Order: sequence, then structure tokens, then C-alpha cells
Amino acid sequence: MEIVHLEETENHFLFQNISGISVRSFLESFWISKKLIYKLERSKALTVNAETVGFDFVLQSRDVIKISLEEFEKETLIPHEGPLTVIYEDADLLLVNKPPGILVHPDGTGKLSLDNLVAHHYLRKGLKRKARHAYRLDYHASGLLLYPKHFLAAAHINHQLENGMMKKLYYAVVEGKVERGGAIDLRIGRDRHRNNRYRVSKTALTYYRVLQAGEKRSLLEIEIKTGRRHQIRVHFSHLGHPLVGDGYYGKKGERLMLHAFYLSFQHPRTGERKEFVLPLPKEFTIRS
Repeated sequence: MEIVHLEETENHFLFQNISGISVRSFLESFWISKKLIYKLERSKALTVNAETVGFDFVLQSRDVIKISLEEFEKETLIPHEGPLTVIYEDADLLLVNKPPGILVHPDGTGKLSLDNLVAHHYLRKGLKRKARHAYRLDYHASGLLLYPKHFLAAAHINHQLENGMMKKLYYAVVEGKVERGGAIDLRIGRDRHRNNRYRVSKTALTYYRVLQAGEKRSLLEIEIKTGRRHQIRVHFSHLGHPLVGDGYYGKKGERLMLHAFYLSFQHPRTGERKEFVLPLPKEFTIRS
């Protein structure tokens, strides 16, 4: 079955040539969760031939499915105007360069977050979209952060994350001289005795190679195969090489020296492999 994508505007999609399967099965083919399918059905944002139907309705090839993003993509965040460095943008995705010292999402304290800035970016473009980040970066970290622009793209990106199809690489400066690269296979989980800290618990795998090794600090390229919170910071603290600037697991001081510089994934619409690379920040340079 070849799904024909008839039309796209900024606020809806049209599909045709889906035959012999239910609306529910059609949506599941995009890896949309059952919870989200339930919400979509209740929202009445999906119609078949301009009429609302139950999602057990069996589609025929001439049926036209319309998904209205205006009805379903209602933002609840307060938009805030501010600097936003856009690396790439199309109808499905927004990729930004997160600066250090900003939250990715609101924490309830009133602090500015990147999500608030993205919400304003969408508003300025006349888009009714939720600012939904695909993954997180720590407050003090910087680098590439991907925002799927609608729930169809988000489901596809989440599928890639969960199945190891997305590749992310980081630059990190750590304390001490790291002699050689390797792998760290240590479990990580929340520390019940200390707020916002994590310790060895759940399965977590990190690969690293040495780019520069000075006597006091080393520059590493890091790839994580799991997405545990604080994974890189916990793993290198455990090795005795905490990240420079890490106030939780090392010494307080300058900014956290962690930068997400590389991202590769499959585009949710075209299937094309997309690849993005940021340069090494000048403050990450190691003195021999």
C-alpha cells in the first residue's frame, strides 16, 4: 500500500489511497502511541471525507483523511521573545543550538526556557504548534536540540530514539589526563538521598575517544547508547574524570564543558538521512 500524501498546509495534512485497514491501524503505522491516538479521536481533529468517524472505521482507497493540526496542536506554554539560533527548519522539524545556562523546558519557577523561545518562534510564524523537544540537554550544557513540529514527526523521531536509529555525539572536557578511549557500561538511577542527583542503577552505555589529552584536562568525543539523565556526568565522575564545571559530580566553577555537536537521524517525511555538525567551542580547547 502506497499512502498518497495529497496536501499539506501549515495547519493540516491530507492522505488518500489507504485501503482495507482501520483509521487506528493507519495511525499506528506512524508509531503513534495508543494514548495519543485516543486523544486524537476525542479531539475530532481527524476526519474522513470531511466527517468525523470512529477510529475502527475501515478505510477505502478513495477516502480522504484530513488531520487538522489547529484542532490538536494547542500550545499551553507562555511564548517568550528572545534569541534563538536556528540551525535547520522545515515543515516537520526545527533544530536549534541551545546555549549554556538555559532550561530546555519550564520547571515551575518562572525561569526562561528554550521551549518558551520556540513557542514564540512558532507564534511569530503563525504556526499553532506545541514546543516539544525530542530529548533533553542539561541546563549548563549546549548544542543541538531537535524539535519535531507536530505529533506525526514526534512519533517517528521517538521511534528512532527508542530503537537506536538516531546518533548523537558530544564534546566534553574532563578533569585529568585520559590515556585512551573505551566504553563505560554502568547502571544509572536516581539518588534517593540527594535531590537532582543520579547514581549507578539502570543500564547505561557510553562510548568515548580521546581527542586531546593534557596533564590536567582532556577533550573527549562521547556517544551514549542509552538516554539516562546525567549519564555522561555520572559515568565520568565514576571513572574519576568528572566533567569540568560540573557542580553536582565534580568541582563548581566555570560552565559545564558538555556540547552536543553532532546529530544524525532519518527525516520522518522523506526518509532521507540528515546530518548536522557544530564546530568545537573555543573554550573547549585543551592546553598541552
